[in-house]
Amino acid sequence: MKRVLLPLVLIACFYAESLFTDFFTTASLFKDRMVIPHFLLIALTLMGIYFVRNTTIIYAALFGLIFDIYFTGIIGAYLFLFPISVYIASKMIRILHINVLTVGLIVIVNISLVESLIFGLNILLFNVPVTMMEFLENRLLPSLVLNLIFYFIIFIPYTRWLQHLHKQLSSE
Repeated sequence: MKRVLLPLVLIACFYAESLFTDFFTTASLFKDRMVIPHFLLIALTLMGIYFVRNTTIIYAALFGLIFDIYFTGIIGAYLFLFPISVYIASKMIRILHINVLTVGLIVIVNISLVESLIFGLNILLFNVPVTMMEFLENRLLPSLVLNLIFYFIIFIPYTRWLQHLHKQLSSE
C-alpha cells in the first residue's frame, strides 16, 4: 500500500492541474492572464528533495511523458524537462540549506525554467506571436503566484509525509 500511495498522489496532482485550468479559465478574475498550474512539478520537486532522487527522476520522466501525451502535441518536451528540473532541484539543495524559503526559491526557479523553455519551444515550432514582456506579465508571473500559493499550502504535510515514507521504505 505504501508503494501505491505515492503514484496516486502524483496522479491526483496531474488531474488537479487540468481541473484547475478548466475551472478557472472561464473565470473573469484573470482577464487576459494565463494562469498555468504546475502542481505536479511542485510535487515532483519536493519529492526529489525529500525522497529518493533516482526514483523521483523515473516518476518525473513517466509523468512527463503522460503530460506530453495528454496536454501537448510535442512528445518529449515535458518528458525531458520534468526529470531535468528534479535533478537541478536535488543538486541545488546540496548547496542551500533545506527550509521552506530555500525550497520555495527552488520551486520558483524550476517553474520559471520549465515555463521559459516551453515558451521558447512554442516560439520556435509554432511561431507564437508573443513578446517576452507579454509572456512575463500575462503568463509567468501569474503562474508563479498561483503555484507559490499551492506550494505554501502543501509544503508541511507533503514533506512530512515524504520523509515518513522514506523512513519506512528505507527500513524495509
